[in-house]
Amino acid sequence: MRKTKYDVLTRNGKEEFVVVPVKDYEALIEKLEDQADYRALVEARRANAGKPTYTLEQVKRELGMKRPARKRKA
Repeated sequence: MRKTKYDVLTRNGKEEFVVVPVKDYEALIEKLEDQADYRALVEARRANAGKPTYTLEQVKRELGMKRPARKRKA
């Protein structure tokens, strides 16, 4: 993990704000979003444990997004 440089701004002698470079802010936001996605995935797996699963191909066929493969003539 890289070291982030930041400035702390005070108001009435109390720390109120932190100023960070945009690059560091974007990296922090991306990490938080990744963690939220991971937690949602874990919860979805837990909630759906033991339920049937489907392949992407099965879902596409069910939704009419892909035609079934045709047999080739020899």
